[in-house]
Amino acid sequence: MTSKHTPGPWPLETVRTSCGVCHRVGRFPRNTVVDKFGAACIYVDYPGGGDREEELLANARLIAAAPELYEALEEILLFVPVGYAPTARPHACVDRNARLDAAMRAAVAAIAKARGEI
Repeated sequence: MTSKHTPGPWPLETVRTSCGVCHRVGRFPRNTVVDKFGAACIYVDYPGGGDREEELLANARLIAAAPELYEALEEILLFVPVGYAPTARPHACVDRNARLDAAMRAAVAAIAKARGEI
């Protein structure tokens, strides 16, 4: 099952507004007659600067990368056996297997969240 999100890539552009800047993610301008795809804006109003402005730009970058992250994660999960569970052994692999198991569970949950299943 695939998600019905706007296909990527989602370009990121930062533009000035009358009261700050806008980190635009997606296609602009949006023409609803021709283009059904939308976009998102993350606004940084003046006075800006500092940690908050950096955080908002980082959020915009993460949003812009979402389609590629989603596709990569789906591709990786194709190589994970159904019912994957690490075998516990009393040596260095135990920690690695436990971490891999936790990562796979997190990947499955993230895909489910992106699809609206949880």
